[in-house]
Order: sequence, then C-alpha cells, then structure tokens
Amino acid sequence: MTPEYIVVHTAAFNGNNCDRDMIDRWHKDRNWSGIGYHFVIINNKHNSKADGTVENGRPTNKTGAHALGLNSRSLGICCIGHGDINDFTPAQYESLYRLVGKLMSEFFIPVSKVIGHRELNILADNEIISSRYRTSKSCPGKKIDMDFIREQISSSVSHTDVESSQVTDETRLAMTNAIAVLQQYRAQFPNAQDELDEFIHHPEVIAMTQ
Repeated sequence: MTPEYIVVHTAAFNGNNCDRDMIDRWHKDRNWSGIGYHFVIINNKHNSKADGTVENGRPTNKTGAHALGLNSRSLGICCIGHGDINDFTPAQYESLYRLVGKLMSEFFIPVSKVIGHRELNILADNEIISSRYRTSKSCPGKKIDMDFIREQISSSVSHTDVESSQVTDETRLAMTNAIAVLQQYRAQFPNAQDELDEFIHHPEVIAMTQ
C-alpha cells in the first residue's frame, strides 16, 4: 500500500484504560483480522500508559480498516477518547503533530490530505471517492477542529525536520545497515516479521534513517 491520505479518528469511548489492545479486541469481535488503525494515541485516562503515548496498530505497509472507501489509500490514526465529548489532550495533540509530520515526510503526503474521518464526505462531494462511502459520523468528533490541526501540523513540520537533521551521518548509516541485515535474515524468523515491520516503519526509526 502506498498511502495518499492520513485520516484522524477518535475511539468514541469515554471510559478508562482504552488502548491499542482494547481496540484490537473490538475489531476482532467484528470478525476483522485485528485492529484497523495504524497508530493509536493514548489519552489521560489510562492507569499504566502515559498521556500521549503512541502505540502501533497495523504496519503502515498493510491496508487498514478505518475509513471505508479510502482504506487502500490512507493511514489511520486513532486518538483515544470521545471527540464529541472532550477535546484531545495537549499531550495527544503534541504526539499527533509529531507523528503526522513524520508520516507526511516518509510518504510525501501534503497537509491538505490530512483529514478527519468525517471529511470523507468532502472527498465524496469532489468525486474523489464514491458517494456510497459518505459517512454520518462526526469522527474525530465535534470538539475537534481539523483546520486548526492542519495549521498546527504545517507549523510543526519544520521542527520535525530539525530533529531529524540532528542525527549524524554515521548514526544514520549504522541504522540503515542494521535494518538491511534484519531484512536479509527476516525469513528465518517467520513469527517475528510483523514486529520487525512495525519497528522498521516506526516514525522514530524512519527519522533516524532518512
């Protein structure tokens, strides 16, 4: 999959201790193969995970199940909480901006293609996707201003580039070589290949190898 869009979601759950594993169970209960989002960002209602923690869902090279009509062309990020009831936490926003900036850089996605789930309706209006994929959902929530998010991401992308540039050429080469070795021997570890893909496509690893 070559993503063209990044789609922001809310978990639409206002309870405690919601995370990647809980969503994975929800989606398996729907007879899906597992969690449909590529990333999950924890809020301040978890007893053991810090506010703003980013968890990996599906590897970014695998089609998600989060935005019907756009799944094969997009990455899905779910911010825990209920966007119709509460805004994302400051820590969630900080992680979201940083993560989206790195994904934009990796996959050459413009900020105009960072959208909320509800904005699939705009794509339908513009005949980018079929009208049958229109949604009645407010996701990522009535409290969430996607125009504001895009503005903040635009201003934060330059900071992400500065962080990446601080990695020395020697470190970048060492990381690239290490990943090449792991890829070379991946067939010998069939039960660890998904975890390897998650590591290789993690934003922090990508930032160190670009």
